[in-house]
Amino acid sequence: MDFVFKALGVLRERPLCDRCLGRFFARLGYGWSNLDRGSAIKRVIVMYYHWRVKSGDRGALEEFLSVAPNIGVEASGLYRLLTGGDLGARPCSICGGVLESFLDKVAGDVAGLLRVYGVRRFIIGVKPSGDILGVEEEIASKHSLDGWESIKNEIKREVGKRVESLGFTADFTSPEAMVIIGFPGGGLEIIVNSLILAGRYWKRGRLVSQAYWPSFEGAKYYSIEEALTPLLRIAEGESIVFHAAGREDVDARMLGTGRPVLVEVKAPRVRELEFSEVERAVQEASKGLVAFKFEGYANRSMVKVYKEEATVKSKVYKALIAVRGGIEEGELARLEEALRGAAITQRTPLRILRRKKDITRAKKVYEVKCRILGGPLIECLIKASGGLYVKELISGDNGRTRPSFTEILGREASCLELDVLLVTPIS
Repeated sequence: MDFVFKALGVLRERPLCDRCLGRFFARLGYGWSNLDRGSAIKRVIVMYYHWRVKSGDRGALEEFLSVAPNIGVEASGLYRLLTGGDLGARPCSICGGVLESFLDKVAGDVAGLLRVYGVRRFIIGVKPSGDILGVEEEIASKHSLDGWESIKNEIKREVGKRVESLGFTADFTSPEAMVIIGFPGGGLEIIVNSLILAGRYWKRGRLVSQAYWPSFEGAKYYSIEEALTPLLRIAEGESIVFHAAGREDVDARMLGTGRPVLVEVKAPRVRELEFSEVERAVQEASKGLVAFKFEGYANRSMVKVYKEEATVKSKVYKALIAVRGGIEEGELARLEEALRGAAITQRTPLRILRRKKDITRAKKVYEVKCRILGGPLIECLIKASGGLYVKELISGDNGRTRPSFTEILGREASCLELDVLLVTPIS
C-alpha cells in the first residue's frame, strides 16, 4: 500500500481535490476516472486514521485533524464525529477547486462554438495559466510518483468525452477544427481547418487568369479565383486558396476534360455543401466563362500530389499556328514524324524569365497531328508531358527550345491560339 502513504505525504503538504490527487495515480486501476481514484484513496486514508484512533493511537487524532482540511469532503464525517464541529476544507492547490465544474461548463461552451462553425469532428487543446504544470511536476518528482498525467491531458480527455456526448466526434487524424481551452479562465480559441474540395474546372474564354492578377487599376484579368467568390459566400469562409494540377496561360482556354484542382476554403462556417449549388453559382457569376465540377472532399496530403503529378502527367493541346510562307502536306508529315516521341530540351522561356529562374528542363512530345486550314494556318493536336511550354515548342524561342516547329520546318512558326483539351486524371 505504498501508494496510499505517498498520497498521504502529498496531502500533508497541500490540499488537493479528488481529480488532482487521482491524476498522480492515473495508471492504477482500470475503468475509473481520476475523480474515482482520488476519492477512493482519500477514503482509504480516512479509514486508516479512524482505525488508528479506535486502536488507541494517541498521535493519530492530532495527525488527522492536521491533514483533514487538505483531504476535504471525504474527511468531513469523521472530523465531525471526533470534534463535533464542521470541517473547513481548503481549496485545491492545483486547480483552485474549480476543475470539476469547469469540465461541465466548458464542454457546453465548446459544443456551442463548434455549432457556430458547422464543425462535427474536433480535437481539444489546453493552455493552463500560471505555473500549474510546474506545480504538478514538482509534486510528482518530490514524492517519486510514476504514472501520473498532467491536467492538460485530463481536461482534453474529459471535455472531449462530454462534447462527444452532445453529438460531436473526437477525431485525432482528420479533425475539422481544434478548440483550445484556457484553464482556469475558460477562454476558447478555435482553429478551423480548411475545407478542401476536389474537382475540375473549365475555362471557356481567353484572357482569364487562374489566380488574382493585381495591377495599379485593380485586377488585370478576370480570374478563376474571382469566379469562386460564390463558393466563399456559401461556405462562409475567410479566403480561398487554389491548388491546380498545373496551369494554362492567361490567353489559353481549358476545355475537354477540364483541369484537376483542389479548392481550399479557409475557416469555413459551413462544411456540408451542395456541390451542384456551388457549380451553378460559379457558372452564373462568371457568365459562363468558368465552370466547375466538384467530385468530393479531399485532405491536405492531396495538395502535394496535385502539385507534383502535374509535371509528369501527359496533356493534350490544340494549337492554331501560323507558318511563314504557308506549308504543304509533305512538310506536315515530316513535322509529325520528327516530333513523334521526341525529347525536348527547354530553357526557361524569355517571356517569363523575369519571374522564373533560367534553367534547362527535359520534356517529351509523344505525338503531333496537324491539318492545313488554308493560307499560313494549321491546326495541331499535341500530346506531351506536363510542364512543356507549348508556345515555345512551336516558336523555338530564339533557339531556347529544341527541337521546335520552327527548327524542323526551317521557317518561323508561331502560336496564335492555344487550348488545353486533356489533363490526365490524378491517381
